[in-house]
Amino acid sequence: MIQNGRRIMGIDYGSKRVGVAISDPLRKISQGATTLENDRNMIERLCKIIDERDVECVVVGMPYGPDGGKGVKAIEVEGFIQRLRSATSVDIDTWDESYSSVNARQAFIAGGMKRKRRQQKARVDEMAARLLLQEYLDNQDSR
Repeated sequence: MIQNGRRIMGIDYGSKRVGVAISDPLRKISQGATTLENDRNMIERLCKIIDERDVECVVVGMPYGPDGGKGVKAIEVEGFIQRLRSATSVDIDTWDESYSSVNARQAFIAGGMKRKRRQQKARVDEMAARLLLQEYLDNQDSR
């Protein structure tokens, strides 16, 4: 059971980079936190953020295919989730993030961000995490 005052972390997992977003303590607003390199220390760095930001639940974007099934990327994400579960005791949930990177780029365009800044992949990964976490938070409110 998720408690008020504790935050939710959103993760947009990628083979090279991992976008991270954190909710406010009331779990209403998603805020971009960082983008981490996906290297051998990434899980350790995520656990440090979980501890420092008082995170109670982590939501990982799951890239379902157009048919709703799991492809190669989704299987890679499941492996990541298993490694994260073995490193932390917080709840881990998944959320459909099939178009999160596309949506992130569209949000940058709508906000007037210059093309050169939009092409910085770390920005896109962080924004994708922010958007998927916001969708998750909005869905929790409607329950």
